Amino acid sequence: MRGDCMPVTFLTGTAETQKEELIKKLLKDGNVEYIRIHPEDPDKIDFIRSLLRTKTIFSNKTIIDIVNFDEWKAQEQKRLVELLKNVPEDVHIFIRSQKTGGKGVALELPKPWETDKWLEWIEKRFRENGLLIDKDALQLFFSKVGTNDLIIEREIEKLKAYSEDKKITVEDVEEVVFTYQTPGYDDFCFAVSEGKRKIAHSLLSQLWKTTEPVVIATVLANHFLDLFKILVLVTKKRYYTWPDVSRVSKELGIPVPRVARFLGFSFKTWKFKVINHLLYYDVKKVRKILRDLYDLDRVVKSEEDPKPFFHEFIEEVALDVYSLQRDEE
Repeated sequence: MRGDCMPVTFLTGTAETQKEELIKKLLKDGNVEYIRIHPEDPDKIDFIRSLLRTKTIFSNKTIIDIVNFDEWKAQEQKRLVELLKNVPEDVHIFIRSQKTGGKGVALELPKPWETDKWLEWIEKRFRENGLLIDKDALQLFFSKVGTNDLIIEREIEKLKAYSEDKKITVEDVEEVVFTYQTPGYDDFCFAVSEGKRKIAHSLLSQLWKTTEPVVIATVLANHFLDLFKILVLVTKKRYYTWPDVSRVSKELGIPVPRVARFLGFSFKTWKFKVINHLLYYDVKKVRKILRDLYDLDRVVKSEEDPKPFFHEFIEEVALDVYSLQRDEE
């Protein structure tokens, strides 16, 4: 089991499912004893110390899996590191950490805003589970599930049990996959572009707690750049059909759910109101918005507290769309 491997391996990064699979490969040997240690386990240091001391050449091979190491108290982490200096030959300890850098095996996921990389990663997970998923279904799946790899894996398992021919369609995703209503980048950006001012301000305050301002500025710019591409390509009309949405998505490489929402096409599982952006935006207006976002990006990098400038941007853009909607009523 050991080979040339060190007795202790740090599994770093955000890809929890890949960490799980790496360890499971070593458990195929039926003679391996597997012990998982959680942060809340009482006397965990003493337990590990006792285990290491009592191992003999006649014992089974043992894997100790330490999950959520980042949640351990600093003093406990130091005590564990001291224990790791003397690990018996037939014990292998895996330490899971979200942090990156240093020694260990880095298992990273795409960044939250890297949509294309996420779609590639999810499609690969479908293939590894023996499933084929078409492009439209893949994009809808991503819009419903988001970027939590453990949730992604659970929903893929549900589809695997549901599908008879192992080919996943939009209808399968609509029928089986749960929509996880966690506010994210798309929720925020569309709240801005759809004129939902109060929601946009609220979501910004939520994002601000966990997201760097430069990232928020970037996702806003990408959002309105996608809208600009659609305005250039698509002929303006009041209503768009599913074939329209699918065609634009393929031609521009923009995920189906985003194209649908830009064009005012709503999936039956969506519980929120969408608007046809082409009725409220034109190329000239979006060019100005992109210039404003360029200025906002510069402010982010120079101001100590750029948050008021984001709220000002939301007010200007969302209020304009909101006012146009009021005029129609």
